[in-house]
Amino acid sequence: MLHALNNNFEAIQELREGGYGDADFTVKKAKVLYHADPNFTGCYKGYDWNGIKTYDAKEVYYREDTGEPIAIHGLRYNPIQYPTMIDKTRDMIERCNLDATGIQERISVSPNGGMCLVEYKLPAKEYTTPDGDTGNVKVMALSSFNGVWSFILSLGFHQSACLNSQIFIKNPASIYKARHTNKLDIDLGVSVLGKAANVIEDEIDLWHDLYNTKSDSATILRAFADIANYKDTIDEISWSSYKDDMNNKAMVYLMDKYQNHYAPKMGHNMWAVYNTITDWSTHAPSRSKDSIALMQRRTAKASEVMENYLLAA
Repeated sequence: MLHALNNNFEAIQELREGGYGDADFTVKKAKVLYHADPNFTGCYKGYDWNGIKTYDAKEVYYREDTGEPIAIHGLRYNPIQYPTMIDKTRDMIERCNLDATGIQERISVSPNGGMCLVEYKLPAKEYTTPDGDTGNVKVMALSSFNGVWSFILSLGFHQSACLNSQIFIKNPASIYKARHTNKLDIDLGVSVLGKAANVIEDEIDLWHDLYNTKSDSATILRAFADIANYKDTIDEISWSSYKDDMNNKAMVYLMDKYQNHYAPKMGHNMWAVYNTITDWSTHAPSRSKDSIALMQRRTAKASEVMENYLLAA
């Protein structure tokens, strides 16, 4: 059980009193009916007298307030109501030892209600990074009824100067992700994230360790190649001519940011590599129109690469 070490009740209660914004609606489900033939008359093989039959293997999810359909899913689909997700996330923040004074909440919902993203910024306490920047803890919860997103609850860090969304790597439990099946357990996610929030200082200590760990070209290039899905051998990569030698835009982006921005600013260390990766996950150009789904994929990939290369350094 999580115990509140800060008096967060008033701050979170103010959010509760503000309601759920655009997410203040309930989604219900109903049987799927279809019209077999507009010229059909009679009643046989499961059709009624109007030629309508029930599709027993699927259910339609619709907004209760407008009646607008959102999606059709199988019988095992297990979504989370957005107000429930918001309530659970608020409860988690209230009970952990983060200071919620002045907390900022932003609720975003797609036009038909198929997707919902909730972001929290906790400005009361600033943490200092090894290079002297400051930042605040952020919490994100997202889910969907249209099947585009899994349910995700994450704990992260937002730097003030570079505006990168930092990713926790020492505690992989800072991200809880589950598909909408019977294995989805929002209470487990809340418990896991709450425990991660209580040991945030451990992550800050790791960042200082990365700052004091020298980076080597081979490890940097292997990490960048993993992120960029670069298939050629890294032995042939030249730091002096890579912009002319390769067509992989992600690889060029990563190498350019490290060589010309983060390494000169922070030194040739793993902290500079870390910031290069978070820069890519936050800012790198993409043709994708679904910015949140893109963020979800990039964060997952960045976390994987950091754990495989930075922790092993």
